Amino acid sequence: MSRFFTFSLAAVLLAGALTLYWRWPAGEGQAPASSVAAQPQAAPFTPSSASAVPAAAQAQPSVAAALPSLAGTEVDGRLQTDAAGNLLLELAVRDYFDYFLSAVDHSGLDAVIEALLADAGRRLPEPALGQLISLLGDYLDYKRASMALMQQPLDAHQQVDPQAQLQVLQAAFERLDALRRAHFSAAAQEALFGAEQAYARYTLDSLALQQRDDLDDSQRAQLQEQARERLPEALRASEQRQQLALEQLARSEQLWREGADEQQVREFLAMTYDPDTVQRLLVEQRRERDWQQRYQAYRRELAGLQGRGLSTEDGEQLQRQLRERLFASEDRHRVETYDAIAAKQPEPASEP
Repeated sequence: MSRFFTFSLAAVLLAGALTLYWRWPAGEGQAPASSVAAQPQAAPFTPSSASAVPAAAQAQPSVAAALPSLAGTEVDGRLQTDAAGNLLLELAVRDYFDYFLSAVDHSGLDAVIEALLADAGRRLPEPALGQLISLLGDYLDYKRASMALMQQPLDAHQQVDPQAQLQVLQAAFERLDALRRAHFSAAAQEALFGAEQAYARYTLDSLALQQRDDLDDSQRAQLQEQARERLPEALRASEQRQQLALEQLARSEQLWREGADEQQVREFLAMTYDPDTVQRLLVEQRRERDWQQRYQAYRRELAGLQGRGLSTEDGEQLQRQLRERLFASEDRHRVETYDAIAAKQPEPASEP
């Protein structure tokens, strides 16, 4: 069971890294494509020495007026030009797009695009503005296509089989990579998605290593380090900090299992985290231990029910009633997931 949940955690991280999903309001999906297509052809991108036009300044009043859900916020991202006035491609441009697109649900896509173009017009000269508009058209088309591509639910087997899940994630990664190559130039793809794709590939490689049974711990650690070394330097440093944090949290959980009291765990966590973070982690760990204890009690009571020779229908009904009695509605999906995993585990060998 522990390997599955390690996989599940990594799958969640991967899903976040891939940014696979965007919700578009019904009936508005095609509007931006035609308006962008009517713009003049953008000049070629020529990144060189930069002249920064920060987008992280206080949001203009016109942005808040057009998009009320963004009132009181700062425009995210950054728009930069080179000495010739060309737009510099970087991840901050994507952040700029996403800042405005976060208001789609509230204001509608047409209003969002109008506000974005008005704001960009105040920040960028030509030819950078035309280049940004062209890139925005590609980005919107990509968002629509990625939504359609990734709205494919896992089947019952894929939900409980780590190997099947890995295959789904690998296939999704390849399809998304192909989609990005189809919608963006090589330079734009690297600037907007390069770091994300590098980390997604690293995560997939890590998941594959976890599932290999032909490696001992030393070999697995060596291959993991080789995969980490292929990350860009900034991502590698971030991943190492994350790995250290996970190891420290795992050690604190071990302290709990070994009978340490809360003060001992607090002192251990305080060697790394500030007091507010230590308190938050202790609350989360206390909540998780409580949940696990309730789940084990549920499993024991469920085993007693299953030993009564009930029909399948009666057994399932009593199991649902047991879940409803012992768990709040927001916890039941997790209980069902744990139960599905437990159903796949081999029965323990009986004592001779």
